[in-house]
Amino acid sequence: MTRGPLHHWLVLLDVEDLGSRPDAVRSELRAAMHRMALSALTYAGLDPGQCPTQDRGDSLLILIPGSVPPVQLLQTLVSSLDIDLRTHQQMYNASHRMRLLVGISYGLVAVDDLRFRGRAIEDLAELVDAGPVREVLAQASRSQLVLVVPDDLFGSVVVQGRSPRIDPAAYAPRDFVTNRGRTVRGWVALPGYSRPPERILEETAQDTDERRAPGSIGVSDNHGSSLVDRSPDGVHAPSGHTPPGPEHDPDDDWPRQTPER
Repeated sequence: MTRGPLHHWLVLLDVEDLGSRPDAVRSELRAAMHRMALSALTYAGLDPGQCPTQDRGDSLLILIPGSVPPVQLLQTLVSSLDIDLRTHQQMYNASHRMRLLVGISYGLVAVDDLRFRGRAIEDLAELVDAGPVREVLAQASRSQLVLVVPDDLFGSVVVQGRSPRIDPAAYAPRDFVTNRGRTVRGWVALPGYSRPPERILEETAQDTDERRAPGSIGVSDNHGSSLVDRSPDGVHAPSGHTPPGPEHDPDDDWPRQTPER
């Protein structure tokens, strides 16, 4: 049965470098991505039964009712994914390392029994797959995911929405040319940081250079904590409960707290 196009939030999850992994590892990581998506929806106060998903091979598309407040996605859902990814890294070795590219958009989508249809889907897929977006995550070795949103959503929701829990200063622009020859701008953020990606990548490069220097054993940030081999900062709590750990890490702009209902 086909339904006419309706406005939805679109969330696209894509595992970094999944195509280069052995088949058995790919299968396990895809299953882990699906579990994290379900957990994140629940943690954000959403009913997974009202959020249809589409398996796109190495990625997962989730449709969320358009009436959902954006803070539940840009802050709470993304924070849940970040926490679960940190827990995953703590439990598995390097061969099962898993980081995500997360795209969030809004647009018209038609749903039938087999698939989702809409230009918004393809636009978001191009945004998540863009080289400049992937490069941000590749260089940000301390981050578990990169979040990217379209230019129009950044302006209307992140900037004009004026939510105290969504900081426009944490985002930075990335431009790329699509396969159709269009120049597109997306805005990227690295959850867990209040600084924009340029500052984070500069610090990462400086950290790498200093660790390579003779006699170097580590680097500390302005909070006195080591930037080398920093351990994950918490384990994901069940939905409806505050995850363990400090309410707000001084180096964390995504406080772990129960979702707004």
